[in-house]
Amino acid sequence: MKQELVIALGGVGLAILVLFIARRHLLTLRYTVGWVVLAVVMTLSALLSGFVEPLANAVGMTATGVLLALASGTLLLICIQLSISVSGLSSQLRELIESEALLRAQVEEMNLPTNSPEESGG
Repeated sequence: MKQELVIALGGVGLAILVLFIARRHLLTLRYTVGWVVLAVVMTLSALLSGFVEPLANAVGMTATGVLLALASGTLLLICIQLSISVSGLSSQLRELIESEALLRAQVEEMNLPTNSPEESGG
């Protein structure tokens, strides 16, 4: 019962932390929803840990071990998703920098004086 209480309190604490960070606009709505859902699942898994016992017995693990394996798998999936997001943002940033460099070159080209016969006095 003590483990379930710690896990449930951890889920509630995670939800409170995520909502606090989101209110300060440090986390987008997309990620806020994801983390809050994860916190709710964490809390519910602690409250429903009795239902994990049959699964744990079937695979020869403790209920805590099964919950830990599920949590580790979830965190691994989150890391993969964030890696995909960061890779996409990195690609977009590179394209934006290249576009800005091309625009800067065009502006500088437009501002350069030309050596036409009218300007050189000929």
